[in-house]
Amino acid sequence: MNTNTTVIYIDMDYVLCDYDLGYKAHKAKYPDLPFPQRQPGLYINLLPINGAVETFNWLSQQPEFSVYILTAPSI
Repeated sequence: MNTNTTVIYIDMDYVLCDYDLGYKAHKAKYPDLPFPQRQPGLYINLLPINGAVETFNWLSQQPEFSVYILTAPSI
């Protein structure tokens, strides 16, 4: 990491990916689980929000920024 850059953390849920749509599909697949997000597969199958990937890539290519994806762990 370059120490002369501005660090930007971008949340995955609701910013890069459509968490609601993915969660609903995963909940339908595992209806009896109180926390279906603990089951493997939810995050890898999330669909990107329109323009989010392109924006992330653009930010990542700017030399003045160090860009990271951030998300909270599931409960």
